[in-house]
Amino acid sequence: MTSGHSYERNRAQTGDALELLESLPAGCSPLVFFDPQHRTALDKLQYGNEGVERQRARAALPAMTESYIDTCCRASMRVLRPSGYFMRWVDAFGLCTGVHLRTVDETCQCVDLIAWDSLRQGMGYRSRRRGDYLLVCQKRPLAAKSTWRDHAIPDRWPEKVNRKIHPHLKPVGLIARLIGATTNPGDLVVDPAAGSFAVMRAAHELGREFIGCDLALSPMSLAAPASGATGRAGAAPLQARIG
Repeated sequence: MTSGHSYERNRAQTGDALELLESLPAGCSPLVFFDPQHRTALDKLQYGNEGVERQRARAALPAMTESYIDTCCRASMRVLRPSGYFMRWVDAFGLCTGVHLRTVDETCQCVDLIAWDSLRQGMGYRSRRRGDYLLVCQKRPLAAKSTWRDHAIPDRWPEKVNRKIHPHLKPVGLIARLIGATTNPGDLVVDPAAGSFAVMRAAHELGREFIGCDLALSPMSLAAPASGATGRAGAAPLQARIG
């Protein structure tokens, strides 16, 4: 893909995820977050009334196809440094059907899984959904102790978020901990489907560089501070929670 779009660091901007990834030099980042907006589970499970009586804002977001998501995952591997981390958000349907297995190859491996409890009950024909999952993939060569400093991050993370900021908002407290665990000050953090730009604000509070974009910019998401997540009961400010 070729494009004349010029992407800038450290600002919220519109743009295409794949374009942004292909504009970056190979091996420029130790950490890429990817939270693709898609309709795979909703279209197959057909809960009904989506976009009419519930989740109107989320239903209006531009959706990515499965093949486009897979292409972005492969492009993210190119952007990563050796032993860098690719953090991909998936729902329960995607996890059970193994969507990530299509893009895990000789260049990377899934090395961890974090379950996010949003503390808000959702839909489900059997158990009810209450959050999503974060697949932690690492580009080879695999290394743990030399690339991950915060060993107190639990694999089950409870955190409420304010969906009025953005319908696809993810837990900024967890995001900040992961940035602190896997990057150093001055490192570049990449988020090609940035949504609320919570990753950008967490990266800036930690002294990291950021580049990312989204097809749709929400005025509320741009105005929200990094502490836009409501957090756990009694949670400390962002900097205190990380270190």
